[in-house]
Amino acid sequence: MNALMNQVQLIGRLGADAEIKTTSQDTKVCTLRLATNERIKLRNGEWKETTQWHTCVVWGELNRAVEKYGKKGAQILVSGPLQYREYVDSQGIKRSVAEIKVNHFMALDYTSREVDSRTEEGNDADLPF
Repeated sequence: MNALMNQVQLIGRLGADAEIKTTSQDTKVCTLRLATNERIKLRNGEWKETTQWHTCVVWGELNRAVEKYGKKGAQILVSGPLQYREYVDSQGIKRSVAEIKVNHFMALDYTSREVDSRTEEGNDADLPF
């Protein structure tokens, strides 16, 4: 098999409203904190729910949809490659982070209108049919 794939798909709820920033090159970027839950059955028969927090980074025009639908508590679907990076914090400590570079975003508790990096919401003018 020649093709290796790095693709993550998560459905969860946002922990805070999306805050979109603009870089010095006028590119929009947003970091989302997404919570997912997992229920596991313990040996004693009780159920335990755990929450995992994921960092998602959204670049460019896809932020138009994130700005509209990215409210605290909103249920969303994101997908994109998992990326690792390192940086040095303000105290000189080297940190490592794992984040999803979002290239697909869908608000699930609205009208479920899908928006991704290849299309813009409501822009049907250039469709071939």
